[in-house]
Amino acid sequence: MKKIIINTFVMGFVVVVNAQGWVALDNVSNTSTNPLATASGLFWLSTGGTPALINQDFNAAFYGGATSKSLSLIATFLLSDGTATHDNPFPGIFLDPTGNSYLIPGTVTSVFIQIQAWTGNFNSYAGALNGGAPAVQSPVFVNPLNNFLGPPADLTGMPAMVLAVPEPSTFALAGLGGVCALLLVLWRGRRNTNEKANP
Repeated sequence: MKKIIINTFVMGFVVVVNAQGWVALDNVSNTSTNPLATASGLFWLSTGGTPALINQDFNAAFYGGATSKSLSLIATFLLSDGTATHDNPFPGIFLDPTGNSYLIPGTVTSVFIQIQAWTGNFNSYAGALNGGAPAVQSPVFVNPLNNFLGPPADLTGMPAMVLAVPEPSTFALAGLGGVCALLLVLWRGRRNTNEKANP
């Protein structure tokens, strides 16, 4: 009897160790058609203010960890080197072209994920923002993992992500305001000089 209990414990431990933390970097199980969805979300593209389900390949970087403070890069897929190209099968869906699943150490029932997505031949999310390309970064979200015997979990906890051209930063707007104020001061000074010269 003791041998059966030990064997059962060992088998259970092996199943837990082998099944923990595996996640697939896709959202093929997601069904929400709301661009404001907080879970089961799809990828959207906004060109002109109206989001539409994205129907093209795009770049993506995935970060994951056992806690929200321990995120590390899982994988990056880029159009510039062909790793992001998978001939997008359905609007709003990202499908890992490698078909791999990824182990997130220290996780058993859920994993913390953050996603960056952008269009164009930029090699990073920051590059896309600086280049004015449509881009988006998700908040950190908790993604449930499947039971120990199930396949790797899809990103069902993912919120909807709308790739849009970034708005000008506050600093850029402040700089523009400063330039306009300087031009106004120079124009008024020149006008005053002209009025004094031509009374």
